[in-house]
Amino acid sequence: MIRYMVPIEWYEGVYHDAKSPCNAGRSFSMVHEIRSDKAVLLVHGYAGYPGEMVRPARDIYDKGFDVFVPRLPGCGTSGKDFSHVRRKDWIGTVRNALRNLSSEYRSVSIVGHSMGASLAIIAATEFPLERVVLAAPAVAYPGMKSPKPLPVMYAYSLIKKRIPTPWHHQSEYVMYYENAPADDDYLGGEYWSWVYIRQLYELYSLMNEASSLLPSVKAPVLAISAGKDQIAGEKPASYIAKSVAGESRHIHIPECTHFFFYDPDKKGEEQAVRATVGWLCDGESGV
Repeated sequence: MIRYMVPIEWYEGVYHDAKSPCNAGRSFSMVHEIRSDKAVLLVHGYAGYPGEMVRPARDIYDKGFDVFVPRLPGCGTSGKDFSHVRRKDWIGTVRNALRNLSSEYRSVSIVGHSMGASLAIIAATEFPLERVVLAAPAVAYPGMKSPKPLPVMYAYSLIKKRIPTPWHHQSEYVMYYENAPADDDYLGGEYWSWVYIRQLYELYSLMNEASSLLPSVKAPVLAISAGKDQIAGEKPASYIAKSVAGESRHIHIPECTHFFFYDPDKKGEEQAVRATVGWLCDGESGV
């Protein structure tokens, strides 16, 4: 069912990683034997990896869609690779993917998680997408505070590439990718144990760009937030639903964390996946 590949041309003109991805970091696709005329692109978040998206990908595939989950440059390989990527590499990969899918499929939709939601918003202003799902969206909103003003963050990144930050393995998160969670400690040591200053600057710049483009988004949008999300919080999803030009809906799941596609709260995880699939199928939330 799962093929660990996406078209190689999706990575033309973007950063090419020096290290091969770990198991969790492999791009994957799920294409029906009789090819569907509907495709969904799933985009993971900042310092994330395709393995995080396996659960919704399977459910979407079961509803008749062909599904594609590319690894964003710099992610799922090494911290050294991550230190070289810029937001143009992430945006470029998504643009390449949608350009290809739009030429092959009658209908194309997108699901973006966290930073992937900002990438999805930008894409929705450039491509005629059928539907959009923004899961735990990391998007700027009025009153949001960044760790430091962007010019200061950028200047600091010229002096220091990264600073250590506490991280520990959390066994309560049950993953769905092959051999999970075999890569968790490796990824933690390479990515989540550090704050990468320049990449954080790129993230916040991307979030601001996406926010400014919300009034231009005409495709139907579902924004999903989680009550225990300590990374993005509820406000971005609420702001998105009020700001886009087209049809929109905001769903809040109180007991879930930022990672509700593989959440400790399985009832909430099921609700998030059901809402995603329902929106892509017929515009219903499924809840």
